[in-house]
Order: sequence, then structure tokens, then C-alpha cells
Amino acid sequence: MEPVILSSESNTLDGCDRVFLAGDRVIVQGAPVLGDVDFVSVSVPAGETLTAVSAQIFLDAARELERRMRP
Repeated sequence: MEPVILSSESNTLDGCDRVFLAGDRVIVQGAPVLGDVDFVSVSVPAGETLTAVSAQIFLDAARELERRMRP
């Protein structure tokens, strides 16, 4: 299954801050959130990480997903 780019800060295929749709899952690419000082209250399971994308990219992706889901 080829993921669909819902929103991206880049016009290239290797850009950062991207939100994809892959089947029924949303995939987010962004910069790792480093330093546990800012997110000390967030427990992250082993093997997972926090990734930051801009709020605008996330909103744009949500709007595109909503558009694609309309009949």
C-alpha cells in the first residue's frame, strides 16, 4: 500500500513535517522531540518516540483527510 501525503512543508519527497495516510493509519514525519524536560509528564513506551510537526501542517492534513472522506 502506497502512503498518500496529506500535507507537507516540502515540495520534495524527502521533506520534513509530513503527514501521510496509509490505509486507516495516519503516519507523521517530523523532528524528534528531544529532551525529556519539556515532556516529563508524558510516558512513552519502549520503541516509540515523540515527533513534532507544525500545527499548520497537522491542520492542513486534517482538512485534506476530511475532504477525501466526503462522498
